[in-house]
Amino acid sequence: MNGSAVVADIGGTHARFATIDQDGRLDRIRIYQCAEFQHFSEAYSQYLQEHQLVNRSLAIAVACPTGRDLIDVTNNTWSFSKRELIVELSLDELLVINDFTAQSLASVSVGQDSFETIQQGQEDQFAPIFVIGPGTGLGVGGVIVDANNEWTPLSTEGGHVTMSSQTEDEWRLLTVLRKEYSHVSAERLISGPGLLLIYRTLCASEGVSARACSPQVMIESWKDDPLVRRSLELFSAFFGVVASDGCLTLGATGGCVIAGGVIPKLGEHFPRDIFLDRFRAKGRFTDYLSNIPIKILLDSEAGLYGLQRALTTRSLQRYVVRP
Repeated sequence: MNGSAVVADIGGTHARFATIDQDGRLDRIRIYQCAEFQHFSEAYSQYLQEHQLVNRSLAIAVACPTGRDLIDVTNNTWSFSKRELIVELSLDELLVINDFTAQSLASVSVGQDSFETIQQGQEDQFAPIFVIGPGTGLGVGGVIVDANNEWTPLSTEGGHVTMSSQTEDEWRLLTVLRKEYSHVSAERLISGPGLLLIYRTLCASEGVSARACSPQVMIESWKDDPLVRRSLELFSAFFGVVASDGCLTLGATGGCVIAGGVIPKLGEHFPRDIFLDRFRAKGRFTDYLSNIPIKILLDSEAGLYGLQRALTTRSLQRYVVRP
């Protein structure tokens, strides 16, 4: 895909749009609530109307598998056919990638001021980078350097791996949840809704009424509600285990990037010490994991920068759809 284009980063809650001009610069960033539109095409048309644009090239990042023609966003009501969408929107070319393919490319596209480093480590500049991020769901991806020294993204559905317990508290929590869900995935707990689920499950187990109805209210009641603090600790412990598993699987000595909207919103209430303790707790591989740089990606528009890079990433050109 060459020249000007519109890029759209579609999550479970927000739809972010921007334009890429002829010089490759990102411009006209606009954020919509997905719930305000029945279909993606309505949000896209609204964006074009607001900026008086005519567009022929579109790149979309979506929170779901993208290998087939039918796109059904996992944590959203939107769905579309690539072949039908390109005709409906009068496009010359359409690229649809996983949202964490975009986040993975963003991890090597944005500046260092977009990150908070929580473990310095020793970066291997040619090694893979593992990218994981709790949002409405749990995204998992990564990037590797290919034979042409270009960063190539890895698309995965790693957020749906089975969640395991390491302590008695975690085992009790998972035992309760397995009675309700046939499969307790990592995403079930390591996400915005997952954090609330942990809290509500703890409240029910303790026989008390849940005082918080959302992660935001949980943060606001952090000082006064010990079960909120315990929920955050369990959330961080589970997260540390899954993140280190991913780094070991990928051999990600290039770094671990924490993306998604939840961790930046938690801010100081994200127990970094618990996350790091559980991240490193792999016996003989403690030293290996202690040397992996870990950064929190703070830029909420990072996915758009990843899409900007995707437009010129050679390994993704095979996925471009044309009429």
